[in-house]
Amino acid sequence: MIPWSLNRIPVLAVLFPVLGLMAGCTSQTEKPAAKSTADTTASAEDECQSRLATAVKRVAPESLATQSRREPVVNAMNAWMAACGETDVRALKISDANLAYLSDANKRTASTIRFSENDILYVRDAMILKGLTESVWKQADAAANGSATDKARVVGLFQHLIRNISLIPASESRVPSGLYEVMMTGRGTVDDRIWAFAEALRQRQLDMVLLKAASPSTGAGSIPDSADLLVGVFVDKTCLLFDPLRGTAVPKAEDPSALVTDPATHEILAGHDRWKNGEILAVCHPSAAAPRMLVLQNRMSAADTVVLYEELAGGTSEIRPLKDRVSEVTGNVWPAEKLKLWEVPEQRVSAAATLTEQQKQEYTMLMRPFDSPFERESLEIEKLITDPNVDESKMSDEEKLALRSEALEKVLERADSLFGRPSRRLLKARVSQISGDFELGVIQDLQQIRIACLQEKVELDIPLDQKRAAVIPFALPKSILDVQKSAVSDTLYWTALSQISRRDIGTAIATLRNYRRQYPNEKMTYPSMLNECEALVELGDKATAVKVAQEAVNDANPERARAEWLASRLAAAP
Repeated sequence: MIPWSLNRIPVLAVLFPVLGLMAGCTSQTEKPAAKSTADTTASAEDECQSRLATAVKRVAPESLATQSRREPVVNAMNAWMAACGETDVRALKISDANLAYLSDANKRTASTIRFSENDILYVRDAMILKGLTESVWKQADAAANGSATDKARVVGLFQHLIRNISLIPASESRVPSGLYEVMMTGRGTVDDRIWAFAEALRQRQLDMVLLKAASPSTGAGSIPDSADLLVGVFVDKTCLLFDPLRGTAVPKAEDPSALVTDPATHEILAGHDRWKNGEILAVCHPSAAAPRMLVLQNRMSAADTVVLYEELAGGTSEIRPLKDRVSEVTGNVWPAEKLKLWEVPEQRVSAAATLTEQQKQEYTMLMRPFDSPFERESLEIEKLITDPNVDESKMSDEEKLALRSEALEKVLERADSLFGRPSRRLLKARVSQISGDFELGVIQDLQQIRIACLQEKVELDIPLDQKRAAVIPFALPKSILDVQKSAVSDTLYWTALSQISRRDIGTAIATLRNYRRQYPNEKMTYPSMLNECEALVELGDKATAVKVAQEAVNDANPERARAEWLASRLAAAP
């Protein structure tokens, strides 16, 4: 036998070339084919779209509302911009014509490549108003048994915003805030109504301008004679007029109705020097003229897309400029060169972004009710307050109760366990409501939240032995009671507004009356009267509507002008 050590030499000599050949074959067959340029481009585009969708999801109202910090959301959008959109933004250098409309501060903002926190909040507000307008449009179509006119849809949107943004007293000092806070609390100024109306119409690609009279009115006569601010909405190459103070469409001369559904057009102002010599103003967010907003708008998926960009005078994009669109309709009354940018949105955004420490505390208190209700897990009190190292068999009931009370004091140090943590259920329900959710589920959520917020104390069963227990009530802390008190009344009022949106008018009237009966001195007392009055008009109960309107004509009513308008129109109606 040949020793293995000698025999392996020729065998290996034969195997090495074979193995080398096999290795070569394997390398050839497993070498990946080079990707084509088209495949690489498609893959990069898919990755960019995925990154954007993820970032946009974090900006969505229901998501951003519960974010304690916004910086990560802004960073996610800017990471997408740096990787996928910066080249396009740089190619869209803002034009000199557009820059001419902007303030010096806004010129810098509009020329920036990266997103700011203000941009993110603007996108969120646009998402809210997109959802709202979709619902109002569907509602108008349903009322028309098919497809409503844009005029009917716009009137419906205006009426919805007037109902849902009640005026605050002129004496009330409100922390600087944006549209989100106004819509969430349901309280604001005439300027807030104008701003919200403009941004909502933008989501339907309808133009709006603010008309400001050249001199103050005497306060008497028709709306053109007595108003200082009017809103013009461009529909079918006409400019429909609305009065944001009185909360009504401007009626035509021959229209005696209390609820105007066929607005007059801007031609009725042609003979008024106060209006011909007044101002015509474009209304938009300070971020709207920024090229980055156009790139973002164009890149968002069809399901997420919102209208964010406004081409003011032309030269940045191929979009027909707002200046030209306005001039086409109003050129005979207000020439194109008179169009300016309304300064209020920029002022509001700037003020809200630079709050003092005191204002930040006021803001926290403004939004605190949306933490409601406070919810807690069931506690096994006996385990928490019973000391296994103590023999209680020889103790009296008083001694046992004293021992347990001492242990309970330690439990109370963990207030969240006993009194509950903020659930923020009201926050989520309210975001859904202002975003246009008119479904019955929102009303049910509000009712359940209201019931939960009615709780004023926690009762604990303190066991004395296996058969007996002492019941000890603990009042909820004042900080929680104050928050829930506000939520209790607000949820009832917002329930009524949802019922009106669902066209459940009779039930809404009952809820509004119940609100005033239970909370006669609450902040929505007068708005509840005016909304009830309009609901009664829809039901055909003119007599009761007149009484409610007259009751609302009060100096304490921030919306006295709206109440006087309704009372006078109802009195004059046949």
